[in-house]
Amino acid sequence: MATELSNDTAHKLHAALYHEWPSADGFFLTGYRDALAHWFTALTPGDKRATTNAHAAYDRGDDVGASKAAAALPPAPVCPLL
Repeated sequence: MATELSNDTAHKLHAALYHEWPSADGFFLTGYRDALAHWFTALTPGDKRATTNAHAAYDRGDDVGASKAAAALPPAPVCPLL
């Protein structure tokens, strides 16, 4: 799978938030969804906890905390929506 990766925190946060987004809505391109799934599967347990922490912070409106948690993640697929 040839997908460009980004070390930009915005792409990492987007990946953390949407790696399990339902595919039925057609919102994301299939290739991007597949890249997110591949990215998440390859994460270490600590990185997976960071995605959970980023999501929890985002859900409670803590954008700074969400970005800090996501910044520690490895490069993520480039989101075509950003």
